[in-house]
Order: sequence, then structure tokens, then C-alpha cells
Amino acid sequence: MQVRHLADGAGVLTSRRVGLPYRDARVRGPVDVIPIRRFWLGRPPCTEFPDPAGLGNVMIVTLSGQVSVTDGAGITETSRPGDVLILDVASHNSIRFHWEPETWVLLAVTEPWVPPDEFETVRRLEPDRRGRPLMTWIYDDHGISRSQPIRWPFPLTTVPPVAEWARSNGAFVTRRDYGTEAFDEGRWHNGPRPQIGLTLNGRALNESGDGTVTEPWTGDIAFLDDVDGGGHVTRGLGDRWMLFITVADETLRQVEER
Repeated sequence: MQVRHLADGAGVLTSRRVGLPYRDARVRGPVDVIPIRRFWLGRPPCTEFPDPAGLGNVMIVTLSGQVSVTDGAGITETSRPGDVLILDVASHNSIRFHWEPETWVLLAVTEPWVPPDEFETVRRLEPDRRGRPLMTWIYDDHGISRSQPIRWPFPLTTVPPVAEWARSNGAFVTRRDYGTEAFDEGRWHNGPRPQIGLTLNGRALNESGDGTVTEPWTGDIAFLDDVDGGGHVTRGLGDRWMLFITVADETLRQVEER
């Protein structure tokens, strides 16, 4: 997992490696450390990707495949699954994107913020993901948590206007190194709020009350919506980094099929 900050000042585009503000996964804290206000995910063609200069401050998280960003001088940065690009670009047409059709990305518009200069060396356990990421909804059904695939309510192959993206009240990052020998035993718990949990690095086993077990790893997403009831259990493995995006948009709520 790597994080890079791209910005242009005085007509010059700079790229530097930075970090993400994070806390231990067992510690509660503020949910708006990263001031995300809107987010969207999908697999749009790179030729139809909107100019970042028209989006303002934006984060791009590679979910699968590889994303290449090239500036006017021909310098290219490549992001793999779990990598994060933080863009503060005001000049139009100053960067170009390239990726294969099966590449998935998450986009998030933020208020202006500055990522920390310090960055961590992260140990990867798994090969890079290709194709559709695992997208799971965990919700409470009369006291028992259940898991099913997300029915994402937005188009996946075209980027809609930002005003139509899902709304958020902010985001935060957690880290916990579980080691590489075996999955941690975990504990049953509820989601503290409706939130998207995006795996930036590491692996887990998520078990819901109905007995369903999913195995998210780098690039996978879970909509944690079981704020009531028996909750779910997460068993971690490896140097596990998670990006949690609060969900403030009822359009993401699912309707159970009976």
C-alpha cells in the first residue's frame, strides 16, 4: 500500500509519497479525520474519467487492476490495489489516466486537507486483485446479522456528476498487524454507524449471524450496516489497513428480498 499526493503550484505538478493518518483498530476516535463529503465506485473507461481540476480535492483508491497517472512531462505514477492517490490539481488537462477495462476505482471528494509526510512500510500478503472486488452488505435482520452482495445504486461504468455521488460525513483509517500465522479469533461487535469498510491491505474473515463467511482482502468493500442486533465478527490476518467512510445517504440502504 502506497499513498501519493499530486498537486500543482505555480504551474508545476509535483508528486510525493505521503502517509495516511491512522489509529489502532481497537481504539475509537473521530470519524472525520479525512473530510470526505461524496464518494462513488465503479469501473469507468479511463478515457471518460473526469478532469480532476473540475472535481476539486479528490482521492482515488485503486480497488483492482492498476491505475497509471502521467503528467505533462511524461512522469508516470502507477497505483496498485489498495494504493491511494490524493489529488489537489487546479490546472485543466495537466494529468492523464490509463488503466485496463477491468480496473475498479473508488473516488472521493474531500474538503481541502494535507496528508502527513510520514509514511509506513506495509507488508503485503496477497497478489494484486484483478476484476470485480468483493462487495458485501452486512445488515441486521430482527436481531441476526446477515450478509449479501451489495446492489450498488449508482452506474458503474460512467461517472455521474459529483452531486449524485453518495454522501459522507467523513472518513478515518485504522491499522492493526495481526501477524501472518493464522487469523485472529476476533470478537462479535456491531458497526458503530453505517459505514463503508475498504480493505487497503491485509485480509480478514467476516462472519455474520446467519453463518455466512466472506474473506475480504486488498481492494474489497463491505457496507457495515448492522448497527443493531447480534453484530458480526472480524478475524484479521497480516498488516491490515482499513479505510472507513461514513455513509450519510439513504440511497445505499438495501431492501431485503423475501
